[in-house]
Amino acid sequence: MKVDELKVYRGLIDNRTLMTLYSLFNKGIISEIIGIIKEGKESGIFLGKDKNGDKIAIKVYRTVASDFKKMWKYLIADNRFSKIRKDKTSIIYSWCLREFRNLSICFNNGVSCPKPIYAKNNVLLMSFIGDDNPAGRMIDTLVGKKEYDFIIKQIAKIAKSGIVHGDLSPYNILMHKKPVIIDFSHGTSIKSIFADEMLKKDIQNINSYFNKLGTSTVDTDRVYEKIITKVKK
Repeated sequence: MKVDELKVYRGLIDNRTLMTLYSLFNKGIISEIIGIIKEGKESGIFLGKDKNGDKIAIKVYRTVASDFKKMWKYLIADNRFSKIRKDKTSIIYSWCLREFRNLSICFNNGVSCPKPIYAKNNVLLMSFIGDDNPAGRMIDTLVGKKEYDFIIKQIAKIAKSGIVHGDLSPYNILMHKKPVIIDFSHGTSIKSIFADEMLKKDIQNINSYFNKLGTSTVDTDRVYEKIITKVKK
């Protein structure tokens, strides 16, 4: 797929995004865009290839139709982005950069998540999760106690890394041999004023899902206290 052909994805690919993608092609960071994997309210994921011909995931954040005010509120509460300007472009570019940084921190600390490759403006490149086809979501997969325990350990590992995911659910966990956590754009510093609330929500979301499946879970407050105790050590 040529970059110009991406114009058909109106509302997702605008002229600025096209120029960003052109620059990534010209630098040899992207060698090919094969097609779209998923399109959501906030972003779209394309399947591509790097200079070595290996599959990569190309995440494009929408520059329109996003809740900029809400994004800005969460960004300025994150000490790493507290001084960003309150214009749409700065907010979207910072949102993309934040996911790249969150992934970098978590991946380097052994969290089961995609490996970040490169970020520019509203485009984020990551390792592709899957084999011939993209990995399926946990919501569409049969899971049980083993996966629950693994995910709770990942939440703890993320917090120990200084990050809270903030938007964890069965919809943003892929299954590829084991659970792989994705969508870190909402992730904030553990020092954020929203961190405690977001951490409890992440745990509760996972507990609620596995409870519906009939899997035994650990009380949300108990998990939260155990994680916070370890983080503060």
